[in-house]
Amino acid sequence: MAAAFAGIVTFDDELLDARSEQAIMAAAAGPGRQRVASFRAANGFIAQRTGAPNASTARSLLFAADVRLDNRDELRAALGDAGPARTDDAGLLLAMIARFGDAGIARCLGAFAFAQWQADERRLLLGRDCLGHRSLFYHRGDGFVAFATTLGGLLALPRVPRQLDDIALANFLAINLNASEETLYRGVVRVPSRCVVDIDRRGAARRHYWSPRRDDAGKRRDGDYVEEARARFDEAVLTVSRDLPRLAVSCSGGLDSSAIAATLARLGHAQSIDCYTIVPPPGSAIDVGERRYYDETDKVEALAARYPALNLHLMSPPAPHPYESDPTRIFARSHMPYPGPTVLGGHGALYDAVAAAAYPALIAGDAGNLCLTWEGRFSIRALLREGRWRELAHELSAIGARKNRNLARTVFAEVVLGGAPLWLRRVVHRMRGRDPDAVERYSALNPVFIADNDLARQWREQAFEAWPLPVGWDAAQFRARGLFDINQMGRDLKAASVDVFGYERRDPYADRRLIEFALNVPERLYRRDGVDRAFARAVFADRLPPEILNEQRRGISVAAWFQRLDARRHDLGAELERLEASATARRLIDLKRLKGMVEDWPADADEARVKRNAYIGALQRAMHVGHFIRWVEGANA
Repeated sequence: MAAAFAGIVTFDDELLDARSEQAIMAAAAGPGRQRVASFRAANGFIAQRTGAPNASTARSLLFAADVRLDNRDELRAALGDAGPARTDDAGLLLAMIARFGDAGIARCLGAFAFAQWQADERRLLLGRDCLGHRSLFYHRGDGFVAFATTLGGLLALPRVPRQLDDIALANFLAINLNASEETLYRGVVRVPSRCVVDIDRRGAARRHYWSPRRDDAGKRRDGDYVEEARARFDEAVLTVSRDLPRLAVSCSGGLDSSAIAATLARLGHAQSIDCYTIVPPPGSAIDVGERRYYDETDKVEALAARYPALNLHLMSPPAPHPYESDPTRIFARSHMPYPGPTVLGGHGALYDAVAAAAYPALIAGDAGNLCLTWEGRFSIRALLREGRWRELAHELSAIGARKNRNLARTVFAEVVLGGAPLWLRRVVHRMRGRDPDAVERYSALNPVFIADNDLARQWREQAFEAWPLPVGWDAAQFRARGLFDINQMGRDLKAASVDVFGYERRDPYADRRLIEFALNVPERLYRRDGVDRAFARAVFADRLPPEILNEQRRGISVAAWFQRLDARRHDLGAELERLEASATARRLIDLKRLKGMVEDWPADADEARVKRNAYIGALQRAMHVGHFIRWVEGANA
């Protein structure tokens, strides 16, 4: 369980008063008012849940860490005789920092956020693990820095502002995930994943302490990569589950989560593994097209038939979840809106069931698509760059046949558009009749706000694309950025899972050792004979049933989304009226458009499918963000 902490340090000789210390302790305790311990050093105060801050070794040093290390034995060996007398994870992390600096942090695998105050030097060091499994935020004020592992904890501290940042909210509505340090609150900054932030009275300096290793891919036989992938995946699954007395898996019919469930069963770690799957309401049927499938039931049942240890929970909630109609509980515990409120509501019953069963963690496969189950979208570019002409011709033909494209269209889509610079892709979009800056097909961001704040120019400078593609020529670089750098807010939300839902969220695909291996597998192996995710299919051929292994369509994450939205139709009009009373909501959200969408309601689920982007993206996300704005403004009143 996470050990959240909060603290304040000052660069002058200002003494912290009792009121400030009480506020820090309350912030660390969190919404559950858990027990905390507090420690002081010169000009510094830290409070942390579940025992003493880890660890104050002298009056001139404060160190707190919310940490779970996955390679303890390796770190103890690296420290040798210089290892700490204490053997807990926080003590190991502190010793690695003291002995090796940034290189020591880089050798620590697992989940962590830490704060180290060196009072003699008046220097604060904040750090976060490479995937962002733990969160950390701070605010630099006049002569002080406040920090906390939760947004709510930091916003509760004295002299920390709680004002929303309009530009950050606009980028959130536009699904611009490029922001590294900025949060939705002015003056509140995050420590990004795989970064440390060094702060003294002169300012703050951020740096990466680790970058993924790049090997000369392709030097081994193809079969060797498959065998090593199996071993590394087994290791990653064991790592996230070894300290869990009971196992719960969010399981779908796709390759990612089904492989986790199958591997847990094969490892024999538990006699019973609870697998939770969202399925459509009984008797419902929607045309989702040739490339999608509607129901996961047959796939997860085939998986359970192969592994008796898997205990299936097929869940089909018939009504909207409270997260959809009144998400204030989510806001109160995370202090953030969710980028996918439809998925949040659609899976709300699953989250509730896991919490009610008191599982300490839910295991899921969130990072799989950029890790081991990568689809191989750069395979043609890789074959072209490597001069594998025979394979290139074969794959171009196979991909064209599967996607019903001729050779010219296949080359254009796979090489020209994906590998072109941003300016050329923008030209192509205009030639196709698309505005390259247009976000309205999936976002209700007010076009007046976009124009008044010159957001289109800012987006171009940030290389944000409203029509995103896997771009460039280096697949590993593209994937690494997605795994380690972009969507920092999404990492914050997962890190907040303990406070929001009551349990940690763990993902074996987010194991750094597995990721580093997967990034060095030759790109040509990920898509073969025109089949996406070919490498994962080969890796998991020893553990998955054909119903999953051979499926090339994609599942619908929340198949019954329209039925759930339709049940709230009349409430949406009332909420839009409430949003009209908020100046911030009026500035940011195209409320007139949303009212028109409510009036022009789809007749049924099939009609709604054609307008999916507008109703899931523009309408539901905007209503969720609008509710968040009203919640913050109400709390600030």
